[in-house]
Parts: sequence; C-alpha cells; structure tokens
Amino acid sequence: MSYAELAAQVLEQDLCTSCGACAAVCPQDLLRISVDRPVAALRPEVAAGDVSCGSCTLCVDVCPGKDTGTADSELRLFGRTRAEHERWVGVSRRTCQARALNSEVLGAASAGGAVTTLLITALRTGMIDAALVVGRDEDRPWIPAAHLVDTEAAVTASAQASYSIAPTLQLLRDTAYQRIAVVGLACQIQALNKMANLPEPPPMLSKVALTIEIACSSNTRLAGTEHLIEDRLRLPLAEVTDLKYRSGRYPGNFTARDGSGTEHSLPFHELVTTFKKFKTFRCLACPDWWSGLADISVADGDPNIFRTSRNDTEVPKTSLVMTRTGTGDELVARAVERDELEVADSTFEPGESLGLQRKRHRYLGYQRKYPERVPHPAMPGEETVQPLSDEDVIERMSPAGARGD
Repeated sequence: MSYAELAAQVLEQDLCTSCGACAAVCPQDLLRISVDRPVAALRPEVAAGDVSCGSCTLCVDVCPGKDTGTADSELRLFGRTRAEHERWVGVSRRTCQARALNSEVLGAASAGGAVTTLLITALRTGMIDAALVVGRDEDRPWIPAAHLVDTEAAVTASAQASYSIAPTLQLLRDTAYQRIAVVGLACQIQALNKMANLPEPPPMLSKVALTIEIACSSNTRLAGTEHLIEDRLRLPLAEVTDLKYRSGRYPGNFTARDGSGTEHSLPFHELVTTFKKFKTFRCLACPDWWSGLADISVADGDPNIFRTSRNDTEVPKTSLVMTRTGTGDELVARAVERDELEVADSTFEPGESLGLQRKRHRYLGYQRKYPERVPHPAMPGEETVQPLSDEDVIERMSPAGARGD
C-alpha cells in the first residue's frame, strides 16, 4: 500500500516538495509529476483503487516531504550528525567566496557564477557527462523546465536562478547518461540521500556523480511568476520570448523580454514581497535552507540581496561556496587550478543571512502552529527564540534606506 501511504502521509497533507523522486523510483512507473502538475499523482489512466504496490514502499522511503532523513544521511556521509551550532548550516569542510573567471559565465549568472563554472569544469575534466539543471521551457519561455544538458553552452544557458517550482528528479529515471551532476534545492538533495540510505538503492542513483545545492528560503508557485508578468508588467504571457529573474546589475531585476526585444523589468525586492502570496504549505513549513548533504552548497555571496536591491546598493557579484565532501573539495580545486574560478577563504554567518533567518523564524512559527504536520527538522528540539513574522524579519534586517557594510 505504498502509494496509499504516500497519499495519506504526504500528498493529502500538502507536504509534497515537488522533487520528483517518487516518480523516478516507482518500479511500475505509476506516478507523474511536471511543472504543470507539480504535486505527484497517479498516471491519468490509473485509478487509485487499481493500484497494487505489494510490498514495495519505495515512493514513501525516498520522499523528503515529511521525513527528510537528514540524520541517517549525515551518519552515512560524515560519520556523525550535525552539532547544535551547525543546525542551519550542516557539516562542512571549507567555505569560500567564489567568482567565475569567464566573463560570459559571470554575465549570465545571477551571482558569482560558481555553480555554472563548477559544472563546466566537471564536464571538461570528465567528472560528469551531463548535468541536471533548471532552464526554460522551449515553447513557453516564462516557465521553468528541468533539462539534462551535456554541453558548456547549454550549462551556461541555464545559469540564471529560477524562482519557481520545477520538479527535476524524474528525469533520472530513464536517462542514458552515466555520470550526472544534480543541481537542486535542499528537498531534492535530501531525496537522493534517502535513496542512498536504502539497503538496496535504486539503480538510477548510481548515475549521480555529483550534487550541488542552491540555498532556498522558499520556492514559489508558477502563478507568482505569471502574476508578475501579466499584472505587474502588463505583458501577455504569449508575448514573452525570454525571462530572467535576476537580470542586469547585481542582484538583478525580474525581466521579461517581448518579441520586439523590449525588456520589461521590476526590482528584485518587489519580486520577493510579491511572491510571499504564492507559496505552498510545504515550502513555508520547510526546515532547511540547505540540506547540508550535497557535495557542494552554494548561496549568494551577499547575505541580504533583498536589502541590496531595495536600497540600490552596489556590492560585488560573488557566490558563497561551502564544500562538504572530498568530491566537492576536488572539484573546487580543479576549477581553481584551471583558472576557471577564483576563490578566497571566507566564513558564513547565519545571523547575517536574510533568507536563512526568514526560514528559521517561519519554520519555528509553523512548528508551533502545526506540531504534528510540519516536516522533521535536521536535528530534534525547538530553538528557544520567539518567532517573528516574515515582515518583521525583513524590516529588521533590511530597513528601507539602510546600507549594508
């Protein structure tokens, strides 16, 4: 009754992360998920009453919706679980500020181009033969779409951040690629690690050679993007030929281009405040900014791009890179040795990160309001802090007119 359990414990509780893991591992290929239907569901021609899973529990076992499996994953990866001071950061090896040395990559990227550069380095050195990334739908360019790409040009074309829910892991199911880099959010990386924790991991997992995760305060339903285009930019969706969530001077503007080449833009900070209306329960109740389980974790070098955008401050365009495994260290070293990435040792201060603090306060609030429903945190216990509203967190850390150091 695996699917029945998945439906009862996750889908009907609004806890689907839209990662795509269940669709990737189902032996009977019963499940479907897509950007248009981002909550996993049975194939249209399959009735729930006709499903017979027998003793199979794979879809539940790999799902990070309720149980992220973080402690088991950390024990397997690191031989220990995270300490109290690592609650929101995880176990790490090295932290640095990074910047792409290729001007085309840096120009295409939302921040310092670290993820794109590392993928290109991995392709050039044979570490991977493809990368699972989120780019644009070919026919509907305002819509995100997962792609398996195997050229430097295709990797660079997907360099931009995408602030819209896009299932990805289902593409691992039938691919012929054998050494794939998966770029994902915390939930997607947690799902892959839950696969690895199984006594018999699904065969498709052997194709994953590298994992890179992007920090995530919360993701957004597609309706948020469409609202900005249609209602704020006053541009019909059918006229959109290109979309970038962060185009132009760092940290960038939400920019849609029409058929004539005209660009229609909004400041990034307006995207952030507008998108608050277009969240899922699971994203709002998410306990993790990073999973802490990827080979490499990446965030903006600027810990408060909302403030930078709001106050029109000029700051360097860099990425924060945190390695967690030997594979991560090796890839960063290769990129540096090949003069593809410049790095400088740094630190990460959770208290300075607006995205992390928004998530921290939001999760604590949801944990107290829905104690039996929220996903399990990376470590047990409740932080002894009085949760602030999202608006209060933003205003305290990003007051209008204030300039960061």
